Amino acid sequence: MPWAVGADLDRLGPIQVLPAAGLPALSSAQSTVFCLLFLLAAAGKAAQVPFSGWLPRAMEGPTPVSALIHAATMVTAGVFLVARCSPIFNLAPIVLVIVALTGAITSLFAATIGLVQNDIKRIIAYSTISQLGYMFLACGVGGYSAGVFHLYTHAFFKALLFLCAGSVMHAMAGELDLQKMGGLKKYMPVTYWTMLLASLSISGIPGFAGFFSKDEILWLAYSGPSPVGKLVWAIGTLVAFLTAFYSFRLIFLTFHGKFRGTHEQEHHLHESPKSMTVPLMLLCVGAVASGWIGIPNAIGELAGIHSSNWFPEFMMPVLGHPAGHGTHAEEWMVMAISIAAGFSGIGLAAYFYILNPSIPAKLVQQFSAVHRVLFNKYYVDELYSFILIRPTIWVARNILIGITDMRIIEAIVNGVPETIGAFSQLLRKMQTGLLQHYATIMATGALIIVALMLFR
Repeated sequence: MPWAVGADLDRLGPIQVLPAAGLPALSSAQSTVFCLLFLLAAAGKAAQVPFSGWLPRAMEGPTPVSALIHAATMVTAGVFLVARCSPIFNLAPIVLVIVALTGAITSLFAATIGLVQNDIKRIIAYSTISQLGYMFLACGVGGYSAGVFHLYTHAFFKALLFLCAGSVMHAMAGELDLQKMGGLKKYMPVTYWTMLLASLSISGIPGFAGFFSKDEILWLAYSGPSPVGKLVWAIGTLVAFLTAFYSFRLIFLTFHGKFRGTHEQEHHLHESPKSMTVPLMLLCVGAVASGWIGIPNAIGELAGIHSSNWFPEFMMPVLGHPAGHGTHAEEWMVMAISIAAGFSGIGLAAYFYILNPSIPAKLVQQFSAVHRVLFNKYYVDELYSFILIRPTIWVARNILIGITDMRIIEAIVNGVPETIGAFSQLLRKMQTGLLQHYATIMATGALIIVALMLFR
């Protein structure tokens, strides 16, 4: 057996376990099959297309739970699985292409849906799906450390966004609809500023944590050896623009303009207590500064730092070195385009929802079909219902219940007592209560016994 078991496994560190599994002995076909199965598991865990429908529904739970599972546990485990199994995925290049395309499609799919949603938690949930797609994209182009780096920075600003949403809900008596908010900035300054900083981070604005991890992903997609690298880089850049737009759509509709709720809600508007605002301020530090351990070398060299991108070096023993090859001019170009995408998204959101708030309603009327498709999440839930849920229910009702349950299980459950009952009815006929009948039966039995003894 090529790998250690029992006590021998305890002596293997986390770095040595996979090499000890005899990976060089795996054939290309075996690696491809294993990686496809790993990808299915990871995609389901990380809500990648086509398994993304469950995550927005999970928002019905308490907001702190949403913050936890989206930021630090559960969904991010899918990304960790792909990154930690990188030695196996490196043996299956075709699967890496699938991983990259899955991440790119998922990030674009979720970002476009987030553009038109009005539920504050659902928008943040779709942003989670989109950012997880970014992480898969990174792993698919060989930038495993960049994917894990984004997972790390994402934890801070995503937890902060969810807890800020919970603070807004607290002030609004549980209200989730953005269209019934507005003008909360003056009532909730701490929530506003912390959510603004988290939104700047997820939008990839320079200096904030999200900028450094997003830039690393886009640079490795552009400069890496993946055959779909340039394609997923273009999709990732578009998603950066969309992310900035819907993030600041949420900010402007929630905190700016006039209050659009009821008079009773407005009367009770207030900042959350310190038990809620202090965690927001602590997370805000991470949303701003957690990315500073991965400053691009192109920026570091301007400050006289020879190697400023420490995160890939730290992860190199486990995840290897990212394979990006390009000039400094190209790196600056990719960085400038991603920055422009972020600022353009924020600027367009400000124009739509601050300077000229009548435009969104006009666009909805003019492009009602597109809006309807996005608002209904591409009708994926209805498609799943038609293809999977309804047939499953039909089979359950007509086969499992109609045949298995009614004809087999019920037949056994009801048949056994009915048989016992029928047999007991026969026995009851012998119990007439008449003494002469019992004497006749006893005499007949005695005669039969005597006959058997005489003629045996």
